[in-house]
Amino acid sequence: MLPKENRLSKKEFQKLDKNARKFRGEYGMIVLEKYEGESSKFGFIVSKKIGNAVQRHKMTRILRDIARKHLRSTPNIKGVYIAYKYCDDYEKLEKDFTKHFKDAIKYIKES
Repeated sequence: MLPKENRLSKKEFQKLDKNARKFRGEYGMIVLEKYEGESSKFGFIVSKKIGNAVQRHKMTRILRDIARKHLRSTPNIKGVYIAYKYCDDYEKLEKDFTKHFKDAIKYIKES
């Protein structure tokens, strides 16, 4: 689980979609925006379309681990990863997440 200071609240999830920039990958979409708080915040949406509970939780655990590594070295952002295709291969998911996360951070730094 992400540390409490790095988790999004329900209200932050709802507000994020309206004002944020989206970066679509093979397994999901990263939605990011600048954040003026003390630390970065991130959340995950893995719907029932992905599969049964075991598959959804496995994918969420992998994504949490990948996001934890990236949040340490990023500026203050708020983000959500919305999964829409199942993947239980750590390397494939990390490659897809990392590519789009770096693109998103680059865009945020430029704006």
